[in-house]
Amino acid sequence: MLTKFNLAPVPSFFSAFERPLFSDLFDGEAPVVTYSPRVDVVENKENFVVRAELPGMKKDDVKLSLENNVLTLSGEKRAEAKRDEDNFHLRESRYGKFERSFRLTDNIDRSNIVADYKDGVLTISLPKTKESLRKQIDIKMS
Repeated sequence: MLTKFNLAPVPSFFSAFERPLFSDLFDGEAPVVTYSPRVDVVENKENFVVRAELPGMKKDDVKLSLENNVLTLSGEKRAEAKRDEDNFHLRESRYGKFERSFRLTDNIDRSNIVADYKDGVLTISLPKTKESLRKQIDIKMS
């Protein structure tokens, strides 16, 4: 089992109301926002699979590490360079440094973790240990 482990502060419910309603539309600069990739965690019979959406990012912008039973995905999504002729009317894209951490349980075979990056999606396969794979026993009818 994976347990979400993230030390980032939780934004206030009212944080969206702390600035004027249309400041994003009429200010010359986009507000500073943080980026956090969306992550899906799926379990099947043999392993856990973590899929992180990293659109527009290069493989070199992403780092994956394992330390003290914590799997950490980190990196930076960089904004395009602003050109003088560009006038943004709405900018919803988020940019910035990010870090997502997941505490691994003892049933993960750490020596066989595999990561693959394709089309903006990082897929991490976390195989279960042989000991944790339970054998199903058929119940016979008498």
